Amino acid sequence: MKKTFEISVFNEKVRADLEAGRRHKTLESSWADVHLIEIQADDETTAIAACMRKHPARMGFILGPALQIT
Repeated sequence: MKKTFEISVFNEKVRADLEAGRRHKTLESSWADVHLIEIQADDETTAIAACMRKHPARMGFILGPALQIT
């Protein structure tokens, strides 16, 4: 049975743009704040990998650790 993991995610490029008084070209300003993303996976490594596919570092996303919540 898969477990549920929670991963904190924000975007450093959006934060930098907002601090400089600009809007990011493609992402909403809310990505400057931490979002808690829930991922269903067998283990922590798989959860992080799934989250990284949707929120890649090359686009400025920063992921926290995967915390098992169920």
